[in-house]
Amino acid sequence: MNVQGITWHAVTLEPEAFEATKQLTIQVLGLQPMMEFEGVAVFSTSNGTLLELYTHQAVPPFGYNGNVAFGFRVDDIEVASQQLEAAGYELLGEINRVPEMNYAYRHFRGPGGIIYGLNEQR
Repeated sequence: MNVQGITWHAVTLEPEAFEATKQLTIQVLGLQPMMEFEGVAVFSTSNGTLLELYTHQAVPPFGYNGNVAFGFRVDDIEVASQQLEAAGYELLGEINRVPEMNYAYRHFRGPGGIIYGLNEQR
């Protein structure tokens, strides 16, 4: 597995803090949402790093460790998934592909039950 960096970050917030953080990200940091729907805002930076804001109601069923999660960029998400599974870690869901972004992601449960992400950008 070739890990290229930590390039995905998810933060779970109460609705008021979600809106305030979204406005901070737009108005002060100067990022525009690349995707937005009820309780979720996704921002991309110029180096390809993603910041995702969530309300508690919008978080996937497996959760994001209470409020924060991050993901590792890998060169091949299929190989990385196989290696994690072979090492005994639980893969959560399927590999999700976003063709318009040339992006793929999936989550896994690491030591202590902590949820992490894998992502691939081609």
